[in-house]
Amino acid sequence: MTVLPTDPFALLSDLERQFSRGSGAPARTGWLPAADVIASEHEIRVIMDAPGVSREDLDIEVREGALVITGDRKPIDVSGSTAQRIERGWGRWSRTMQLREHLDADRITAELTDGVLTVTIPIAEAAKPRRIEIGGGREPAQLRTAAS
Repeated sequence: MTVLPTDPFALLSDLERQFSRGSGAPARTGWLPAADVIASEHEIRVIMDAPGVSREDLDIEVREGALVITGDRKPIDVSGSTAQRIERGWGRWSRTMQLREHLDADRITAELTDGVLTVTIPIAEAAKPRRIEIGGGREPAQLRTAAS
């Protein structure tokens, strides 16, 4: 059984270390979308900038215990024009995050809205904190009656 850390920031730090950024800075024609990893008591969300990337050019899968997000942003068409400056990168990219056993990989969802990809990974019910009620036992009057 995995015990969640009591400090949510410790969990975030661990996940941030897990989320690979490839080899560092992207190549001149490449790019790597920025991503945030946010944890709550119920889920972990990966929020990634993906402007100009269509749903068809994204692939999200769980492979060998890891969440793998790959995508492809196409270059702009400059045919018939002369490009004065091109700063926005394009190309194929991939981000990988190891999934801990307290996450429910079977219920992962993804949404792409306004160029922002949000992947939600629920925390397994068994790993969530739960309150244990304390039973009442015998009342003091019952104890006296039983002792008499």
